[in-house]
Amino acid sequence: MAESVHPAVQTDPPARNFILFSVGHGLSSIGSWAQKTGVGWLTWELTHSVAWVGTIAMADLIAALWVAPLAGAVADRSNPYRLFCLTQALTLLLALVLCAATATGAITIHGLLLFAVAESTLQGFNQPVRMLINGLLAPRERLSQAIAANSIAVAVARSVGPAAAGLAMYFGPVALVFALNALSFLAILGVIVHLRRWLDRPPLARGAALAGDVVEGFRYVLRTPEIAAVIFLALAFSLLARPFSELFPAFAGEVFGGGPEILSMLMSAQGLGALLGALLMLRGRDSQALARSVLVTGLGLAASLLAFTATPSLQVALPAMVAAGLFHVICNIAMQSLCQLQSAPALRGRVVALYGLIFRTGPAVGAFLITQAAHWAALSALVAGCALAYGALLIATLPATRRAGLHAAARVEE
Repeated sequence: MAESVHPAVQTDPPARNFILFSVGHGLSSIGSWAQKTGVGWLTWELTHSVAWVGTIAMADLIAALWVAPLAGAVADRSNPYRLFCLTQALTLLLALVLCAATATGAITIHGLLLFAVAESTLQGFNQPVRMLINGLLAPRERLSQAIAANSIAVAVARSVGPAAAGLAMYFGPVALVFALNALSFLAILGVIVHLRRWLDRPPLARGAALAGDVVEGFRYVLRTPEIAAVIFLALAFSLLARPFSELFPAFAGEVFGGGPEILSMLMSAQGLGALLGALLMLRGRDSQALARSVLVTGLGLAASLLAFTATPSLQVALPAMVAAGLFHVICNIAMQSLCQLQSAPALRGRVVALYGLIFRTGPAVGAFLITQAAHWAALSALVAGCALAYGALLIATLPATRRAGLHAAARVEE
């Protein structure tokens, strides 16, 4: 294992660079969310089957489970600029193939499933290197701001993308959505080429075998208490606290006795809170403040969920959901920042890949377990119980979380 720095990246990048990257990623993400909406509608048009809609949606989870461990090791062993460009270019090509197959009527449901798995696989390899790019474009003391800026871009894209897909499908065929997604990749590719000076660098890790590097990543997390503590909290967060948004349809119908309008209100409230939380994190925070944020906002999220589940009144539930959205985003940004700040540079890709895997799959698993248990207990009681358990785990791991902040602060000073 060796460390080296390309001569072009020896100077600190200007702060505007991570803002520029967030803008480019946000524009590209609008296309990605539009395509996700289009794929869902195309699935329905092809099959009129709820089971197939769920199967296509699960392709993302299935691909993430086997891709993420490999993706982290690949990110550590690769030139960040080249790996990012490669994964984006292949995803762009995939979008063009889907567009052509849909426009010509050649697409089948099995072909769409194959596309979904392939696209999710490429996104899985792109995710850790994208997270690492935030660290390369921002000084260590401003890493949380870079992650917050990226979170704002994603939050906006998550709202704008589906709306753009709806307009495109109203005025034209669903293939138009896939063409617009392909076009959106030009934004992020243009930004990356502009930022090449700070990203085109040799890999920091050179292991003998990829499988050995994957194993080494897991061993590193287990033998580093500070990182293990944050990963454990991320797992608890994803399984116990984060699944609330996946359960919105059930809450809208069963608890609040409404329909799509209530679902839209809940999603909008959560989205507003998430945007506010990301904006608050644009102010710089040191590592110890980040560790405190994990505890405070984690407890705030637990309290918000308890308030949300305590009453069928929307006058209480909607403000609670705004608070939950705010606390959940701040907690996520703080945990992700700590993972990067306290990881050894040559192993950082594997650490953030594990974090990304947990954050990507944990909510789906948690929501599935809660819905299965809902055969024996009320949904509100189950979510409240999970929130209480999450709060208790936060308090129990307080000493380890504080050590994580001190450890990351020491790395910044080195």
